[in-house]
Amino acid sequence: MTMRTKRIVKARLGADGKVRRIGPAGKSGRVLRGRVNAALLDSPAAFAPDTDTPILTRRELRDLQPATVEDAPDLTALRRRLHLSQGAFATLFGIPLATVKDWEQGRRRPDAPARAYLRVIAQNPKAVRSALEAAE
Repeated sequence: MTMRTKRIVKARLGADGKVRRIGPAGKSGRVLRGRVNAALLDSPAAFAPDTDTPILTRRELRDLQPATVEDAPDLTALRRRLHLSQGAFATLFGIPLATVKDWEQGRRRPDAPARAYLRVIAQNPKAVRSALEAAE
């Protein structure tokens, strides 16, 4: 049995209080009817913060500094320190083997999240392994 689902529609709340479809060019189109609950959109609950997401003040936002990870650790030296082959390193830490080879041979550089991940592996590989095993 196959089910047909409708595609996702972009919409915007207009100045007149009606929800209107947004076309591919970004212009407002016809009014959407049916599944839109206008009372729920106008309620204060629609703008209430999540219980797990705190509201930050302007000072707290200003004081936040982005994390920068300049260079990745030398992957070859890290692997050798851990006594792992490329394949074993890739398997243990969930990185594709081709990616590990490309990084080591200089064909590609790790992006920022990968550099951060490699730094964590370099600092505490046992913690990374236990975290990965707990997630399985």
